[in-house]
Amino acid sequence: MKRFSLLPSLSLYSSAHKLAIALVGASVIQGILNNTLLLLVPSRTLFGLEIWRPFTALLVAVSPMEIIFGALIIYSIGGALEQSWGRKRFLKVILGIPLLAELFTLLFFAIIPGLYDVPYHGASSLITTIWIAFGLRAAYSGQLLNFWGAPIQGKTFALIGLGFVVLTGVFSSFLLVLPDLFAALFTYSYMYRRRWFDLTEVKGKIELSYYNWKLKRLKNRSGLRVVKGSRDDEDLKPKIH
Repeated sequence: MKRFSLLPSLSLYSSAHKLAIALVGASVIQGILNNTLLLLVPSRTLFGLEIWRPFTALLVAVSPMEIIFGALIIYSIGGALEQSWGRKRFLKVILGIPLLAELFTLLFFAIIPGLYDVPYHGASSLITTIWIAFGLRAAYSGQLLNFWGAPIQGKTFALIGLGFVVLTGVFSSFLLVLPDLFAALFTYSYMYRRRWFDLTEVKGKIELSYYNWKLKRLKNRSGLRVVKGSRDDEDLKPKIH
C-alpha cells in the first residue's frame, strides 16, 4: 500500500531542509541566551562594530509559532523552490535578499540615527522572501497553488505574503517590520526584473517607428504610394510600389 505524505522526506542534501534545521537551532539558542546577542541591533552594528549581527540574525525567530511555521515554510515551499531553481540560485536569492534588506535597514538607521533602536530577527524576512518568490514563480508558469484547500493564483499567493507584513506593520509599527518590507520590495524587483528592465519590446517599437518615418519621408519626396502587405505574406513590413 502506497504511503501518503503531506511533506517531502527530510534530506540533508537539500539546502532548504538544512536552513529549516538551522532556523530551529539558532532560534532555540537565542531563546536560551535570552538576550540580543544574535539579533540585528542597528546601533551596535553601526557604532559598536558588531558586524556578525546581520548574518546571525538571518535564521533567528523569536516566538514558538514563528519557529514552527517558519521551519515548515522553508522546509516545504523552500524545498519546492530549490528543486525548481537549483541549489546555487536558491541560496543566492533566499539568503541574499534578506541580507540586503538588513543592510538597507542599517542604512536607514544611519541616515536617521534618532530612531528607537529596534532589535530585528531575520527569519521573518527569510520567510517573506521565500513566500513571495514561490508565488510569483508559480504565476509565471501558470500554476495554481493550494492555500488551505482553496486554489489560488500565484500572484495572489505572493500578495498574501506581502499582506502579512503590511498588516503586522499596521497593527504594531512599520518600523518593526522594516527589513521585511525591504525584503518584499527586493523580492518583487528580482522576480519582475526581466519585465521591468527588458528593453527588447521597447527597442522593437522604436525601430518600427523609425522605419515608418523613413518610409513617410521617401513617400513625400518621390510621390510613391505605400501599400501594406496582407497578414499571410511572409514579409509583414510595408511595401513600396
